[in-house]
Amino acid sequence: MGKDYFRIDDRLIHGQIVTAWCGFLKINEIIAIDDKLATSPMLQTIMLMGIPKQYRAHVVTSEQAKKLMSSETEKNRLFVTRFTQDLANYREELKKFDMCIIGNASKRNPDDYNLTKGGGSVFFASKQDVQLLDEVAGEGVNLVYQTVPNSLKKTWSEMRSEIR
Repeated sequence: MGKDYFRIDDRLIHGQIVTAWCGFLKINEIIAIDDKLATSPMLQTIMLMGIPKQYRAHVVTSEQAKKLMSSETEKNRLFVTRFTQDLANYREELKKFDMCIIGNASKRNPDDYNLTKGGGSVFFASKQDVQLLDEVAGEGVNLVYQTVPNSLKKTWSEMRSEIR
């Protein structure tokens, strides 16, 4: 049986995903979740053009992602979304995932917490993001912060203890 992984990364599919995470997690399929991007064939082509043929890669809507998450596969899959708040859509599904990786999120609001901890990553979170991450982790989701596989890995509780 394959394993499912989830990543929050506002860049969706990019070099770190393909060159670092896919090899480390032995990913066969990369699934970007973005409702707007999923409706634009031209933007999808641009997003997916640099992905080696060894990976099955596509862009889906939130609704399509939920269906894929509930289906079983023999392959390892990496689901990637841009925003922390998107986790609210997949709370039940994430409980079955091997790991949910907090990766990269640019500053969007003036009151965002700066959770950047080095390693080339940028991660900002609003009060609502932090609350949701608390809830998701409390529901048993294996939630970690890690830029790339060889960088420092922290659990959400370790990250949370540093928020003032």
